[in-house]
Amino acid sequence: MARMMGDDRPDCVYGILVREHRVFLARYPRGEGLPGGVFRPMADDRKGELRAHLLDQLGILSGATWAQGAFDYHHPLDDRPRFSGFYTVWDWEGEVPDEAGRWLDEDDVRASTLGPSLRILLLSVIATLALKTT
Repeated sequence: MARMMGDDRPDCVYGILVREHRVFLARYPRGEGLPGGVFRPMADDRKGELRAHLLDQLGILSGATWAQGAFDYHHPLDDRPRFSGFYTVWDWEGEVPDEAGRWLDEDDVRASTLGPSLRILLLSVIATLALKTT
């Protein structure tokens, strides 16, 4: 049974890194997926948890991060879909290692085998124009 958007605590948190109208998919042994992972039971801050995952997995320190929504997502490291929160990351310190994954443009996302909900979310993120303010 799918969950509706609300303020439920997610099982996992994932980041959508955005750069030059492209989004990042990390490479895992069983396929590609978003960087991130489990939202620990004692954690309070979703963005803080995601920030820790991005530092551990990609060696980057995220800055500007916005909540995008939540839905059931089947990450390649999981055996089943889990209720997950998604956050766009528009600014970070450090470089994403080339071997960690690949950057996808709109055509790449459309041609991917990602689930429909994730494809729609990624396409909407790519289409969003972010303006940096003070």
